[in-house]
Amino acid sequence: MLRKKRGRPMLLGTVAGSLAISSPLILHVPVDAQTKEQLSELKQLKYGDHEQAVVELQRKLKVLRHYQGEFTPNYNILTEHAVKSFQLEHSLEVSGEVNDETILALEDEMDQHHHESIRRHAEKITYGEQSNRVKNVQRALKYFGYYEFTIDGIAGVKTREALVIYGSIEGFDLALDTMRTPEPTVQQVESPNRSTNRQQVTQLSSSPKKKEQSGTKMKTTQKQASHASVMATAQAYIGTPYVWGGETPTGFDCSGFLQYVYKQHGVSLPRTVSAIWNSSQSVAQPSIGDLVFFETYRSGPSHAGIYLGNGKFIHAGASSGVTISQLENNYWKSRYLGAKSVR
Repeated sequence: MLRKKRGRPMLLGTVAGSLAISSPLILHVPVDAQTKEQLSELKQLKYGDHEQAVVELQRKLKVLRHYQGEFTPNYNILTEHAVKSFQLEHSLEVSGEVNDETILALEDEMDQHHHESIRRHAEKITYGEQSNRVKNVQRALKYFGYYEFTIDGIAGVKTREALVIYGSIEGFDLALDTMRTPEPTVQQVESPNRSTNRQQVTQLSSSPKKKEQSGTKMKTTQKQASHASVMATAQAYIGTPYVWGGETPTGFDCSGFLQYVYKQHGVSLPRTVSAIWNSSQSVAQPSIGDLVFFETYRSGPSHAGIYLGNGKFIHAGASSGVTISQLENNYWKSRYLGAKSVR
């Protein structure tokens, strides 16, 4: 039975891969000029616009069954109609333009949609099952950044491990008894092709243990990122433009940039700022290569960057793209939450 773990409130992550961006968004509270500057480009998506962010908008609206057209960077009449439909359903101002309230509503709706998909199907899936419900769970896990593999609809070790990590970080107990790796049969062990079956048995017995160690909240490979190499990779992308939902060198959003940089060094980060915060280890003071977190537009972590030393950090800002900023800057200093290590 799925149940929420007590004593640990779930932080609905700022899903950078979705319309829920990880850079600041305006709320109904006073904001300073710098915040408004960071928000300006995100508040102007409207009919006639042409940019990659429109495709991300269409993808989310299609998941929520508001958009029925083809994906295109053109903010066309179908996109405007879908936005109006979403706004009407959520009792928002029906303008057909993407504003701060629409973005926040999309964020919450997408998070809820994918959480519900996991909770509805996860505990019913059996090991080895191949079905559409497995695909739905894999898509939801991939949305949150816990599953990085092909959406094949097959419930195997990788799907189970992703569910274990999801439950740990998001604060849910998932009863995954039906997803346990089956024990090898006598016929398998004593088959004429003994060496092959021994290898299969060894893989079956060892694979599930890779990421189920107590306290494990971050999937990493054997290759560890060195401080210098992380800095070099991050700084190589200075000037890369900010793209809503971007996670490639053609354009990054906040968490998309972090995920991409660390992935080059064998470290896999979740795809939301709050999930990265929850899955990393707190440190008293940041060291080179650690992550620094900020509370920008609402309670909890909503922006992050990589600490470079000497009070500087590199991050993907909505108005600046990938840039280097100072922790002592009044804007960042007043919103600083703390530093965490991902290794």
